[in-house]
Amino acid sequence: MPPYLLCVIPPPKINAEIVGFQKEIEAEFGAIHAQKAPPHITIIPPFDCIPEKLKELIEALERYLKNSSYQKINIQLDGFQCFESRTIFVDVAKNEVFEQFCKSIKQLFNRQKIIKYREEKHFFVPHITLANKDLKKRDFKLAWVKFKDKAYQENFELNDLVVLHHDGNTWQLDQKIPLSA
Repeated sequence: MPPYLLCVIPPPKINAEIVGFQKEIEAEFGAIHAQKAPPHITIIPPFDCIPEKLKELIEALERYLKNSSYQKINIQLDGFQCFESRTIFVDVAKNEVFEQFCKSIKQLFNRQKIIKYREEKHFFVPHITLANKDLKKRDFKLAWVKFKDKAYQENFELNDLVVLHHDGNTWQLDQKIPLSA
């Protein structure tokens, strides 16, 4: 039973730009872990699910999205940020509608008994990871200096959610779920 992940993947042009940033970090610091998944904004972190239950969940998610008021959500990418745990990322600008949308999806997953309700240890910080687990501590500060003042702004409309599955090495596209029918 492979783990799954529910996320938002930016359009191809933005995706390619973000992969370019990841490759820049790889070339200079050797960090490649973030490239094991396509650039994405995580909505539901990795979860285990049997295929039958996943099918049921996708159907519930499709019904929810079809009937929800969340038809057009604009996502704005605004510069770079970091977590002190050696993670450098493209920042997603504060967006109450998107945050409420993500919260509603988490509640749906809870009702479907896919994920257990848990108190968030941290605030929800939507982002697209450039480097994380394999960025060495000594390189983190150097990499952060390189990105902290770099300008980057893009935006896109959220058209679908994406389910990824882990094949044992990397995250692969499983299916796309349109935001509106």
